[in-house]
Amino acid sequence: MGEAVRRYGPAALAWVLLLVLRPGPARGRRLVRFCVLGLAVSQTALTPAFRGLTRTLGIPDVELLVAHLAMVGAVWAGAQLLLRLHGLTARARKHTAWAVLGGAAMVVTFTLAPDVMPQTPFVMEYCIAYAVALLPEFAVIGRLCLQDARKAPDRILRAGLGLIVAGVVAAAAYMVVRTVVAMTARLPFDFDYGRGFLLSKALPTSAHLLVLVGVGVPAAAGWLHRYRQYRRLGPLWLALYRAEPAIALEAPRTTDFPTRLRLYRRVIEIRDGLLVIRPYRGGSSTGEQQEAAEILAALRAREAGLPPRSPDTTVQGGQDFGSDTEYLCRVADAFRELSRRAPADVS
Repeated sequence: MGEAVRRYGPAALAWVLLLVLRPGPARGRRLVRFCVLGLAVSQTALTPAFRGLTRTLGIPDVELLVAHLAMVGAVWAGAQLLLRLHGLTARARKHTAWAVLGGAAMVVTFTLAPDVMPQTPFVMEYCIAYAVALLPEFAVIGRLCLQDARKAPDRILRAGLGLIVAGVVAAAAYMVVRTVVAMTARLPFDFDYGRGFLLSKALPTSAHLLVLVGVGVPAAAGWLHRYRQYRRLGPLWLALYRAEPAIALEAPRTTDFPTRLRLYRRVIEIRDGLLVIRPYRGGSSTGEQQEAAEILAALRAREAGLPPRSPDTTVQGGQDFGSDTEYLCRVADAFRELSRRAPADVS
């Protein structure tokens, strides 16, 4: 069981993360998805099932080239994202050229090698080309992630960047070990420790897992934050929906999955509902508690068929979507607490 987890776990985790990271038009999002896709393909190509497929098709060992080229693509995408985020566009173009040349050298040396045995001609050269293609990208990712981690105000983001740095360091160490081991087959020195389980198996698996978890932690934290906001807004949204169903695009469901779009719609629909009951509110509120009380009173007045009081209530909220969502969450929290009390307790 443990061996199956080691062989298939990183690939499964990468594909799950790729599904979680939804596509978008922004170049940064595309690069993140390309990076995770490269990791997923790389880890899948190294599984026993994929290796068995290549042998069935009569192209043994090609899974190594697929896995390594996918890794070069993943690391290139990560370096490109960071370089462009830091405004280093010229360096990003140079790293693209470097990755292309490194990948081409890998294809040529792999094609020239009769097999993948360590002592076979061009195998050592292939390993060196692979390391040369990756190590500069690792250096960029590690340095810029560490730089960003020191400045990041959010501890979740700092933790994610720290895990990525640790994974990149582990991956770079593995590449050095792997290259040295390949060289020992044709040069007069030994490095038997590099063939042991710790450096040849555990180290690369740990590197992949650290990077994937580092990428996934901020994404998971962001989803959890949106999930909590969506649920916090639920009671207020439902009360407004019951007062005026036309505000909602869809009727309430018990199995809503809180995507970014659904959270955005929930905020907009709450704002539309507040406009509907605006004539029944008594005046300008000065905080979340007072606004929640006014909303509850307005809903009850409207339900009771009372005449409107004033159409001139000042709209309270945030300066952008994020701050407005947080404001409405606080209003919704206060509204939920007020709704639980007896009507006589609400002024």
